[in-house]
Amino acid sequence: MKIITVSLRNQKVSPKKARLVMTLIRGLKANDALRQLEFYEKKTSAMAKSLLKSALSAAKQKDFDQEDLVISESICQDGPRMRRFYIRARGRSTVFHKRSSHLKISLSTVEKSEPLKTEDKEVTKKEVGDDKTKSPKAEEKTSKPSTKRNISKKNGPKS
Repeated sequence: MKIITVSLRNQKVSPKKARLVMTLIRGLKANDALRQLEFYEKKTSAMAKSLLKSALSAAKQKDFDQEDLVISESICQDGPRMRRFYIRARGRSTVFHKRSSHLKISLSTVEKSEPLKTEDKEVTKKEVGDDKTKSPKAEEKTSKPSTKRNISKKNGPKS
């Protein structure tokens, strides 16, 4: 399994928003991920698309087969934060952060192997009325009497 890693650093997008796109393409084939990113209307999708194209061109230079490439890792990490201030009442101020993020994509080749053979197993149905299938918690709920009191929030307990 060979791996190609590319990264895009200090992008002006919140890591929380960027992770939505990066988790979308994780585990997909590279060509399928490109198609997904074309139609996903987020700011980060354009960044991830350019990063993926860069990874594919690097793979082409190293003589990888483009059909066998899979996105094995797509990560978004926090980048540096810029501190900014809101002006508030009474001469005060409040801090807020303009966040940035680092994007990273790793491509790996998938080795073609034979599909696994599974044996056919018979599935049996459990009987609905069987007492052994009940959970212990269900038995506790049915055996305990209700001890709930009516308590008013304003006036205390009713008498």
